[in-house]
Amino acid sequence: MAIKIPGSAFQGISSLGSSIPDAGYYDVTIVDIETGANDKPGTRRFHVQFDNGFKMFTFFSLPFDDNGQQLPGLTEKQVRGRMAAIRTVLESLGYSKEDIENAAEINDNWFLGTQNGGRKAYVEFLPGQKGVQGSYSEIKTWLTKQQFDALKAADAKPADANVAPAVSASPVPSAAPTNGAPIPSAGVALPPPASAAQNIVS
Repeated sequence: MAIKIPGSAFQGISSLGSSIPDAGYYDVTIVDIETGANDKPGTRRFHVQFDNGFKMFTFFSLPFDDNGQQLPGLTEKQVRGRMAAIRTVLESLGYSKEDIENAAEINDNWFLGTQNGGRKAYVEFLPGQKGVQGSYSEIKTWLTKQQFDALKAADAKPADANVAPAVSASPVPSAAPTNGAPIPSAGVALPPPASAAQNIVS
């Protein structure tokens, strides 16, 4: 019998034995967004894939529910912090200030590489410490293309490749350069923003 597998079935699938990258700066593709069965309301897991096939996910907390309604009990500071974290990812993907602020709706299609014209995001990555229980690989910072290019040109390395500090949103640039990919059309709504949390290998 012949093997017949559509190429699309391999999207988001890592090859066996994909190795964990060294600490450094990488471009990644967001391949999936999901909510785990036990995740709190507003939590999303952003799955990213590196060029070598390695995949992991990182948590974001959105201030809105699946219907676009603001979650109860959040302070204005919490809402703004979560919005800033998601904006940082959007700007890493190359969306400009105008793209973001003039959009009728920002949804999953803006983030997923299969839906946004293959846009890449740029990250500072720290692998977990080998042999240390509870040590996970993490995305320390989401970068704009300009920041990424400057760090690569300077042959910069993360400050501490052995200890993974807590994730924090980087300052949001006033505008991010576009990368030529189209802005996705409205689709399944992704309730707005979030704060980055611990990243976990998928």
